[in-house]
Amino acid sequence: MTDKNWMLNPKAIAQARSCIAIVQAELGIKLKLSHPQFLELIVDYIELTDSHELANEYSALSSFANIPVPQKAVISNQKVTAIETPLTQAKTTPSTSLSEEEMVEFRGKKYPKFTEDGEFKGLYRGQARYA
Repeated sequence: MTDKNWMLNPKAIAQARSCIAIVQAELGIKLKLSHPQFLELIVDYIELTDSHELANEYSALSSFANIPVPQKAVISNQKVTAIETPLTQAKTTPSTSLSEEEMVEFRGKKYPKFTEDGEFKGLYRGQARYA
């Protein structure tokens, strides 16, 4: 069990909140400061995302908590090259092909503006909603 006295320092709390914000932005997970394994979870998230920004924020936070930075929380500066794969076009039949005027772009994806259910109103849990 780690010592929680670092939570009495306002600068440490600010550092922890910046870690929480980074985790929220990158993973969509709302991490709570009151979680019993808060620091261990941040280390796991650093390993999961390979985020330099989160690793830097955690190293500053660990200095407030007087704990050593685990080896798996340190990001190496190796250059990573992305492998580009060719994108394949989805086959569409002429009857389902819609013109650009009949499509709606929403959050980077295109959806048909009208269907037999009605007009496009947005997404609900990842599915297009029509009314």
